Amino acid sequence: MIPQQHQKLQVMSHAVVGFPSLDENEKAIAGLVEAGVNLIELQVPFSDPVADGHTLVNACYDALKMGGSVKATLELAAKVTKAHPQASFILMSYLNPLYRYGLEKLFEDAAAAGIKAMIIPDMPVEQIEPWLPKLDALGIAPILMVTPNISDERVAKIAANARGFIYVVSRMGVTGKQTQWGEEFENYVARIRTHTDLPLAIGFGVRAAEDLKALTGTAEIAAFCSKYIEWQRDQGSDKAAEKMHQLLQDSGLAG
Repeated sequence: MIPQQHQKLQVMSHAVVGFPSLDENEKAIAGLVEAGVNLIELQVPFSDPVADGHTLVNACYDALKMGGSVKATLELAAKVTKAHPQASFILMSYLNPLYRYGLEKLFEDAAAAGIKAMIIPDMPVEQIEPWLPKLDALGIAPILMVTPNISDERVAKIAANARGFIYVVSRMGVTGKQTQWGEEFENYVARIRTHTDLPLAIGFGVRAAEDLKALTGTAEIAAFCSKYIEWQRDQGSDKAAEKMHQLLQDSGLAG
């Protein structure tokens, strides 16, 4: 379900496992899929999500109080992957809770639960590289990240080890803040393209239909996460799904 390079832009969205509750996660995910979202991150809540802005930090804090955990994420994954076979589910987590769970067990259990890929922002490529034979055998794609200040040498190393797609962090800083798209950003994406044929996902600051329109033709995937969690927090999962459907319509990506 992960797109090939240069296909129509896909929107990837998000669930923080345990936010607003474990039961609500299933309902929210069903709403996202019905709205037309077929790439969904399942975030393991963590007390120090260093790449995230206040929206996801607060959601993680609340999710931990509601029972969010690695185990809960795998249990949710097993349910939603069966319920929504047209969608691909990506486990997103910082390394600490995964390390405590046990990486080999985590990879095996995630594959058994139907997870197709993993995003671990604070696990560098050097730590992922020894696990590649295991991940390849299990059919799990390690999604690696690049940032604007990355060297070409580093991009080449990441590209050689990435699977599925590469997550292009649009700017320095944390999630949630609006990003400005312009020539500097276009040059950055073009530089990453010289090192890989993998699809590119743009994350950090994708918050409106105008952003999705701006990214169409530049990337294959847009990560629309913090704004969706804000909708869910402020208006509930049903309304958030309606707004997601409208977003896809307004940006010309519905259907």
